[in-house]
Amino acid sequence: MLPDFVLLGRTFPTYALMGLVAIFIGAAVAGLRAKKYDLTSHDMVFAAAFASIGLAAGGAFLYVLVQIPLVAANWGAFVAGLPASLAVFGGMVFYGGLFGALAGLWAYAKIMKQNLNHILILTVPVLPLAHGIMRLGCFAAGCCFGMEHEALGIAFVRSPAAPNGINLLPVQLYESAMNFIIFAVVWLYSKKQRRLLYILCMYGLPYAVGRFALEFLRGDAHRGFVFGLSTSQFISALVAAACVVALVWDKIKHAQEMREKS
Repeated sequence: MLPDFVLLGRTFPTYALMGLVAIFIGAAVAGLRAKKYDLTSHDMVFAAAFASIGLAAGGAFLYVLVQIPLVAANWGAFVAGLPASLAVFGGMVFYGGLFGALAGLWAYAKIMKQNLNHILILTVPVLPLAHGIMRLGCFAAGCCFGMEHEALGIAFVRSPAAPNGINLLPVQLYESAMNFIIFAVVWLYSKKQRRLLYILCMYGLPYAVGRFALEFLRGDAHRGFVFGLSTSQFISALVAAACVVALVWDKIKHAQEMREKS
């Protein structure tokens, strides 16, 4: 809807602005509980900086990985229009960004000798909040667009990514709303002292299930597919399965410990 804006005579991409807003708000919200874990709001700012570097690197890496089969299948056209074709590698894939952000938080904790468990307990609940804001940036740019739907769709007029003038489902807004709901639930749940495993799964499981479903509404077919599923659906299935296995295993382990104590 608004892929860019002009400030002081210069044009800036709205997606980048929303990314910065997401990082700032995420760090600020995480900082509200930092003192509870012997950390400061400054720690959250620096942790967010490390996470942002990991997010950008991981998201871009997975995006390039997904595009390799497409480029290989259309090598002649890719080389013929090389300058424009290089734009193919300018996108990001969320799951790559998520794992990259977690790697960035791990690196921050190691370098600064902070408690990784506490860092993650503070930051994981705000990840869906930041992601929801970033998806608003996707909607502004028109990327990650939905399939054509005359009644429920919204037409972009100057998107550099989506086909303009065609009513497309605003999947970006659906996912943004889903993320905000997940944030509210996880944030309230983690208000008390909670184990990291349950915080991770309370975020990861519903997001994976919701993302798997929303992928059926997407219209950008170039995002990559694995075994008939989109790349994100394939990873979502793995994430959901990992959460279920981890929770079941933890419950079995806890039951065994209780029996041994009794």
